[in-house]
Amino acid sequence: MGKTIRQRNSASTASLVILMILYAAISVYLIYISKYAIWGFATEENAQKFFYFQHNMVDLFVNGVLAMGILYAINAIGTFLIIKWKKLGYWIVLGASILALLIDVILLYNGGNTSDGIAFCIASILSPIILWTVLQFKSESQSCWKLLNNKQL
Repeated sequence: MGKTIRQRNSASTASLVILMILYAAISVYLIYISKYAIWGFATEENAQKFFYFQHNMVDLFVNGVLAMGILYAINAIGTFLIIKWKKLGYWIVLGASILALLIDVILLYNGGNTSDGIAFCIASILSPIILWTVLQFKSESQSCWKLLNNKQL
């Protein structure tokens, strides 16, 4: 009876869909290279050359990249929840991004490839910030953030 339909700004919707696709693509890529690292190298020496790590750090790197891939998949799920009007999705993305940042720092501290590590650190920091910005776009004088989980609508 006279229910108002929630509408988000079309730029918000497009941005959320693009973010979800990017998170999923990065997840698939990271899981793929971690799987390649586990089964694709005949010797540890080849793994060292590929990953620029000392021999005892290869396992840490492979597990770290696999964990990063899983966290990016969780980010994609969180973004999907936001598209479905669930505020919980933002908190999922924020938590997964904080864990990803911790993994990035651990990998960097243990001698990882500096340029890749810094890029992933920046991405981990920017993910929730970009998402927050997208949720602030207004449609009919209300931001998407205010419309998330709004039971009255």
